[in-house]
Amino acid sequence: MDATSKQELTVNGMTCGHCAQTLTAELGTLSGVTSVDVDAAAGRAVVHAAHPLSTEVLAGAVGEAGFELLAVHERTQ
Repeated sequence: MDATSKQELTVNGMTCGHCAQTLTAELGTLSGVTSVDVDAAAGRAVVHAAHPLSTEVLAGAVGEAGFELLAVHERTQ
């Protein structure tokens, strides 16, 4: 089944591929997440999930990975 939510995150502090892997792994542990695409150079992550995730939940995961969540944008599929 396709994800019903697509959220684009603007993230501060990512500098390399390892940063992207770390953030991908952390966001991937959140309930309902089906896939994560991270572009460290652009400072962006796209989270595909079964339902929209709250900004607080996303900020917590980004913080756990060692980065700062600057913004969340909802995208329609």
